Amino acid sequence: MTRNSLVALVLLAATTIQAPLQAADPTPTLTADQRRQVTDLLNVFRRAKAEPDKRAEAVGGILAIGGPAPAQLLGLINKEFVPLQTRYRADFFKAAQNLLRTRFSNRDPKEIDSLREAVLALGRKTDLSKEEIVAKGDPAMAKLNELLWIDPKDVLAAAPSLKTQRDELVELGGHWFRAADYVAKHGPRREGGPQEAPPFESVLEADEMLATALTLATSDADREALIANVALEPQIDFEEANGIRDLNRVRLLLGLKPLRIDVKLCEAGRDHSKDMVEKKFFSHDSPVPGKATPWDRAKRFGTTAHAENIAAGARTGPETNLQWFHSPGHHKNMLGNHSRIGLGRYENTWTEMFG
Repeated sequence: MTRNSLVALVLLAATTIQAPLQAADPTPTLTADQRRQVTDLLNVFRRAKAEPDKRAEAVGGILAIGGPAPAQLLGLINKEFVPLQTRYRADFFKAAQNLLRTRFSNRDPKEIDSLREAVLALGRKTDLSKEEIVAKGDPAMAKLNELLWIDPKDVLAAAPSLKTQRDELVELGGHWFRAADYVAKHGPRREGGPQEAPPFESVLEADEMLATALTLATSDADREALIANVALEPQIDFEEANGIRDLNRVRLLLGLKPLRIDVKLCEAGRDHSKDMVEKKFFSHDSPVPGKATPWDRAKRFGTTAHAENIAAGARTGPETNLQWFHSPGHHKNMLGNHSRIGLGRYENTWTEMFG
């Protein structure tokens, strides 16, 4: 990875953890006494870095006061979190690179090419079936995972010094999540966007997955696409971002370029998913005026698309990807020659759009 790419990765640290909303209660007026209490509690939190119990008590006090206080706490946490995450991200990436060199120095490129072709050839078939994907595609993908993918847990096991850094992040992130959860529940909803803060452990695991995906990418363009997505993920639902990360991992394993997030396509997909749930239909053709086709829906949100997948029933983005991977038409769309992606969910109904 070039130095500029790594610097960009580090500088994006602040984008992974942030408040989902900017204000809490609609009428956030505090009394003078409450403002003094908030100031005192924020000072306790600031000074008690080595005293987790005191910090937890301060957070509880701030949440009990409510109003704008939790948002103030989020701002304070971010100031401390960014340098910690910056260091952890850089150190984790270096450890993942070292593990990759150690573990996979004797990989056979011909074997990798053969496994990739076994999967990609399926997409070129006109009579592809689910049974063939399961029989030929699944074993090849499992072997590619074994040969190429670095599990974040293996990185942590190979570099024990990372555990201390991670523990600090988990402790601080737990406080952040409590405050962010309060803000999300008491603040005004942001129409069309993410509706709640994800659990912090999920945020941190996604960060680690990014670092390991960067070791799998083979060009600066691919790495830049992955990094650019990090800045956009806070604008979409966490599971939508999770599904996009998971699909990009599959594409990288197969030697395909990762897709860049198109937030407008995510909005168009989310809107179609909502229409399907509320109007009780399940189709690429919508009965809603102005939204008849995927292309109409993309245009309505100010973008373009040339392929669409829909699914229902799965709870997470990766689970939905697995449904699509085993479905011939959807499978071909996922591995097609696209540059942009949007994934939008409403409840457990999903729409994926490609541009």
